[in-house]
Amino acid sequence: MKRCFIFLIVGLCCVPALAQEGGAAGNAFVDSLERLVKQAPNDSVRIERLFDLSFYWSDRDTSKAFRYIDTARQMMGTHPNSYYQGLMWHHRANVIYAHDPERAKYFYLKAAKLLAQYTFPRAYVYQARAWNNYGTLLQAQDSAAKYLDIIIEKTLPYSRVAGDSSAVSQHLQNIGLILANLQDFESAAYYYGQAMHTLSKFEQAHESKLTVFVNAAKNEMSRGDIKQAKTYLDSAKIQLKAVPHSTYAPYYYRTAGMYFRNIKDKSRALESFHQGIAIAKDLLDDFSQRDLYFEIYATYRDWGDYTNAKKYLTIADTHAPNTVAQNRLLSAREMANTEYHLGNYKVAFEQMRDYALAKDSLQESETALKILNLEKKFQTVERENEILKLQDANRKQQSAIDRNRLWIMFLIGSLTIALTIAYFSWRLARSNRQALNQQERLHEEELLTLKQQEQLRQFHSIVQGQEEERNRISRDLHDGLGGLLAGVKLRLSAVATKERERTSVPNEAIESVIVELDRSVDELRRVARNLMPESLLYMGLKPALADLCKYIDTPTTSVRFHGFDLSTNYPQPILIGVYRIVQELLNNAIKHACAKQVIVQCSESDQTLSLTVEDDGCGFNPKEVGKKGLGLKNVENRVALLHGSLEMESRPDRGTTVNIEIPI
Repeated sequence: MKRCFIFLIVGLCCVPALAQEGGAAGNAFVDSLERLVKQAPNDSVRIERLFDLSFYWSDRDTSKAFRYIDTARQMMGTHPNSYYQGLMWHHRANVIYAHDPERAKYFYLKAAKLLAQYTFPRAYVYQARAWNNYGTLLQAQDSAAKYLDIIIEKTLPYSRVAGDSSAVSQHLQNIGLILANLQDFESAAYYYGQAMHTLSKFEQAHESKLTVFVNAAKNEMSRGDIKQAKTYLDSAKIQLKAVPHSTYAPYYYRTAGMYFRNIKDKSRALESFHQGIAIAKDLLDDFSQRDLYFEIYATYRDWGDYTNAKKYLTIADTHAPNTVAQNRLLSAREMANTEYHLGNYKVAFEQMRDYALAKDSLQESETALKILNLEKKFQTVERENEILKLQDANRKQQSAIDRNRLWIMFLIGSLTIALTIAYFSWRLARSNRQALNQQERLHEEELLTLKQQEQLRQFHSIVQGQEEERNRISRDLHDGLGGLLAGVKLRLSAVATKERERTSVPNEAIESVIVELDRSVDELRRVARNLMPESLLYMGLKPALADLCKYIDTPTTSVRFHGFDLSTNYPQPILIGVYRIVQELLNNAIKHACAKQVIVQCSESDQTLSLTVEDDGCGFNPKEVGKKGLGLKNVENRVALLHGSLEMESRPDRGTTVNIEIPI
């Protein structure tokens, strides 16, 4: 699973779709891109296309990949700007990604730092890619939590600012994959759903849709929701018809076979696995063949056919023999278990012994490898620092020679020109710094806005869940417990009537119980009405607010409601939101402000709903509203969800006035 996860991120986030198909299509892509390099209208376009060619060859022929990078570097001139330097370091990291992960990580961070100086969309795209690939290397080193932080804090915001919806959907899917690997299948399902929603805007994104549907189906099987897994597999099948030669086709058939195995359909499970093997052979995908043969082994094992199970486990071991050590240990353990069930106890014992020794050896080698990686990283950084020092010394020496030459050639006249140029350069630099600072502030505000929107979406989900639960509890109380109490009262009233007819004297104990039942029914109706008032759903906003104010009105606290020009058919989110806002403000006025009089006014004008709640309570200092609790914070969040505005005026011992405007 981890190997597939890394391929998915690096491949789909960086490489053009045509380049992924390999073979004749890949050669056609290379030829096409080389023609585009020659036909480029300027050096900027030509440089980016050379980098695209470098990426295509990065995992096929590293010498060609570096050659294209060197060609692009020559076109940049002697002093390339930070943007082109960032692209160069990014693509150098792509070439050594699989061979030298530590240096690749260092190059990606260097590229991200250089690209961070620019705020146009293409720079954001490459910043997102650099951070994403850096995160995949962390994830490959079992730092999934760090990679998750990078996606949330770096790659996802940068892709959104760049307007790259396809990359946004991929990052959401990657979050789902990480959470699924951590066994958090519920959260993973949420992010798969978000990725599907984003991809729904792109009719031709068949490859990405196939990937997310297959991964979501596997996640649903892990959750135990087989029916939903079938729905996702059906959607994946539709996408697969559009891209029948997709490199992800073997994974579709593997997941489909796992589904059939879950529903105990052995023949269809085996048929699906064999279909995947045939496609994997055409794609020369040795890893997929190993996975599919292993699933066939698991199918026979689950049906107790250990002879065939051993056969296919042996075949699986012949594919991708140099895969990760954990897979080799898994295969050894499963083979020992198979031999045991076949009655080969001595062979099973020897294999389990070898498995235990190999596991201990792996742990020791992993520890040694971590130490070597740390040492290698230290040496690499030291070498980079020495090179930078030498380059800096050369630049300083050359600069001194140039200054002396100019001094001799131009003397006093050159000094005058230099002073003039210095003055205008200072003015220009100051103007550029101001513009750069302003762009940086705008960028920070955009990132802050994205985070606030994400928080509002989460609050909306919580509020929606609360309202649904309130509605359900209200119905249960009214229809269930209310009906039971009413039935008890009727039966008790019948008993009281018979008793009165028999003795001609009312039974005071029974009459008292009937009165208490009436009070209980009234209290039950009050609770149900507070949870979800029927008048709000069936009569509209004005009657619901009037009933609420009338109910809260008491001899000690007068609550008056005035409604003007209110419609009877507002959308349900506005109905529930405004009602809960008034409910919270009335609760604050009575419970916290100890108000004796509260006035609620609600009106509609120019497609805007205006709401005012005024009380004569003790008031408070608005600057200390954060210390008052979550009540007013909930009001602010509900107003924000409705895209409204809120103004609050209050002073100690002067009462409180809250004005809210909500667009319809």
